[in-house]
Amino acid sequence: MAEAARQSYYDILGVSPDADAKDIKDAYRRAARRAHPDLGGSAERFHDIAVAYETLSDPRRRERYDAGRTPTPGATGGTGPGRTPGAATAARGGTPASRSATRTSAEDEEAARSAPDYLPPFSPSSPPAVPLILAGRQLHGSPRQPGMFGRLSHGVRARIDGELRTAALLERSLLATYPAARLVNGVRFDDPGRTTAGSVLLAGYRIAVIDSFTASPGNFSWDGRSLLHQGRPVEFQVPRAVRAVQDLFPECNVAGWVVIHGAPDNPFSPVIDVPPGFDRASTTRVQVVNAGTAVRTLRSFLSSGPTPNVVQLPVLARLLAAAGS
Repeated sequence: MAEAARQSYYDILGVSPDADAKDIKDAYRRAARRAHPDLGGSAERFHDIAVAYETLSDPRRRERYDAGRTPTPGATGGTGPGRTPGAATAARGGTPASRSATRTSAEDEEAARSAPDYLPPFSPSSPPAVPLILAGRQLHGSPRQPGMFGRLSHGVRARIDGELRTAALLERSLLATYPAARLVNGVRFDDPGRTTAGSVLLAGYRIAVIDSFTASPGNFSWDGRSLLHQGRPVEFQVPRAVRAVQDLFPECNVAGWVVIHGAPDNPFSPVIDVPPGFDRASTTRVQVVNAGTAVRTLRSFLSSGPTPNVVQLPVLARLLAAAGS
């Protein structure tokens, strides 16, 4: 992040401030491939590139961002002659994770409650990628049921129960007040790794990949990489699924959630301990949450993206195909 703090979004993507939309999209694809964690890059750099693209690909956000930048003559958006990194960062409104040059939280919430816009536009001569009767529905699919022997496994039962509880929670507490959000359950992509996801949330240009399970009593601990329950490691597949989904949808910002359900009458159970200074709001990490914080963090991630009230029909079509809808 120290390097990103000294760079403008244009520097991060490697384009000039007068680049057009196509140049920005092409540069994003190149930069994202180079920074992919599986190809020797870092999750932090990959995140910075995604945030830069989110801002510069949205005309309104780009205008606000440019208005907050005051580059010196001859500068290309970086730390021009006579400017310190701190001054450049302040002029831009902070690091790439900052939203001060874009929207406020109140504006995020207003956008999330807006009626959905469907993209790309369609007409009788150019029908939508998804039948409108499906595109208008917010909830699709159901958790995949195991075979007879799978039902005997405690781990499989915990996953299925968790996915059912997460689907019910999101339908009740998020979809009802976020008209453009689309929840697709039981997703399995036809990629080489046969990537699966319990639930996938789509809104605007952001996708949340969600794994869920129920847990026995006892605290969990999460440091951004390792999940422990009573000191014992817990295996989960979300980081791999996030990388695979990001590959499938390179123009979206993809992040992961692990939702752990405890006692049905206590949404804030189990307790999930994190180290001092751990940034729960960071989208560069997989988030591990209980039911009590799941909706708030997911909503914040989706609504703070560009045009959060858009339903991307081609993306939704692929998600529905992966769920067998």
